Amino acid sequence: MSKKFITFVLVFLIFLFSLAFSQDSPKPRVAIITYIKGNVYVKKLTSELWLPAKVKMELTSGDKVWVQQNSQAILQFSDKSTLKLGSNTQLDILNLDYEKDTKKEISIFKLLIGKIWATVERLLSQGERIEIQTPTAVAGVRGTEWIQEVSEDGTTKIWTLRGIVFLTAKDKTIEVKEGFQSVVKPDEPPSEPSEIKEIERFDEEGKKEEKKEEKKETTPESEKVQRASILSNSLDYGLYKRDTLVLTKLSLTPELSFGALKLGLDLSLYTNGEDISYIQAKVKYGELNLPWLGFRYGTIDSFNLGYGLIADRYSTYEMDGIVLRLEDPKKGGVLTLFPSPFNRGENITSTYALRLFYRPLSRLEIGLNGMFDLDSDLSKRQGIVGIDAGYYFTKNLIGYLTFAQRVIHDGISLEDKRVLSENGFALGLQMSVPTLNSILYVQGLSYSDNFTPGYFDAYYERNKILGLLPTITDSIKRINGLILGFDSNILHIISLSMRYESYDYKMPNLYGNLNLSLGERLRASLSYEQDNISSPFQFINNNTIFVLNMIYPIAQNVDAILTVKRIYDSDGNPKDIYYLTTKIRL
Repeated sequence: MSKKFITFVLVFLIFLFSLAFSQDSPKPRVAIITYIKGNVYVKKLTSELWLPAKVKMELTSGDKVWVQQNSQAILQFSDKSTLKLGSNTQLDILNLDYEKDTKKEISIFKLLIGKIWATVERLLSQGERIEIQTPTAVAGVRGTEWIQEVSEDGTTKIWTLRGIVFLTAKDKTIEVKEGFQSVVKPDEPPSEPSEIKEIERFDEEGKKEEKKEEKKETTPESEKVQRASILSNSLDYGLYKRDTLVLTKLSLTPELSFGALKLGLDLSLYTNGEDISYIQAKVKYGELNLPWLGFRYGTIDSFNLGYGLIADRYSTYEMDGIVLRLEDPKKGGVLTLFPSPFNRGENITSTYALRLFYRPLSRLEIGLNGMFDLDSDLSKRQGIVGIDAGYYFTKNLIGYLTFAQRVIHDGISLEDKRVLSENGFALGLQMSVPTLNSILYVQGLSYSDNFTPGYFDAYYERNKILGLLPTITDSIKRINGLILGFDSNILHIISLSMRYESYDYKMPNLYGNLNLSLGERLRASLSYEQDNISSPFQFINNNTIFVLNMIYPIAQNVDAILTVKRIYDSDGNPKDIYYLTTKIRL
């Protein structure tokens, strides 16, 4: 007991000691939303959803901002520089970071459509870079105030109010000096600068609201960001219960941030009250998000491949996995999934995935996909490959077509006609409804009756352990099916997601998730998953999963957290796993 305890204390002290040095490390660069008027949405790099923007929300590399009609937003940076976004504007934050060697600030944006009013509150030093790209031109900035607009046909306009803007298109660069303007039409070089005759100013109401917002804060939010430590800690104390095992848990969970890189650690001590049962020290998660590179380490949930036809919300099921993305935002890239080499235990996941995607047109993406379970037991190996294409009709509507073919089933290859017959295709539409703050989607499927759409799903790893995966069979007929779903956010308080699946000759499935937020630290969420619903009012079977998570503040820096996960065995008997934790924010 004493050796384990001393080991834990030493590890604990090492991370506390690291706090003394965290202040000298580079601080991550962010843009902060300081003003919102009307409907403004944000799409984070790690999400597929457009969510309502909020004042004080932080944005970084890879995030996107969408300002709808009759709406506005203001982004502010640490030096008080601002980007003011007008009505019907979409802005991508491509790179908001530091140059690797010189540590000079780099700010690169892409204005897809709309209008911005930009103000730089200081002179740029050598090596610093501000650049705003459009579909037809690139504006390199040495100026301190300018206006930039992109119309629906891609025409770019620049008005320089102070300083100089370098405008480049078709290998031609011109200087647009103070008091001048220039236009770049599609497939043409920039026009020669001409004197500004008329300027549209940013809505005065927006300026008043911005000033009002600044007065509310005694200390500007941007200064708080610059002073923030790269290392935040929380101390958890509570109970862990699984089946008949009940342990007390004490853990330190530091989270480190190095620009776009984030790490979460877990240093935990478990005791039965008499002795230390075991000590756990592990990387809980790691995350890196850049426009050209993405990395995620930890428990992987909701991984999709082939628009859900190959992998549908796949989960590594309590084991760690790695998702890696390499991408040229304009051309394409590669996405991979593979198990962590640090997993330990009896049932280590052995599932891999690969997606190669290419964008021959700005609105079209074509992908080649493959997902394989390379289990050491040849009879448990599985493999599915496929191809898909997605086309953006508008920024709110995407249509797609996807095909998948089984190539390995229970270790048997395509040489067996049963494996060769396993395939399916799907045609779908996904639409954003900004006025309702919702996303709706519909998917039609056709597949052989021995093929399982979304074979690698949230249940795959668990069903593999339990021996419940579909076995290889002959194909007798084809099955047609339909999937309906929606995601919605109501007044920034309640978010609801529902998904219903119905197929010929097969019982339907239903999935749901409800989140309630009554404050930053008062939240609750409930998720529900069920496969093979035999009747409209049967809500529980052996493929039903409930997860409840509740957070309640009991003091200024202390939260009580309750997490309950309930699953059911083949006889319908429930099995509960729950955590009751007190979190102290250090």
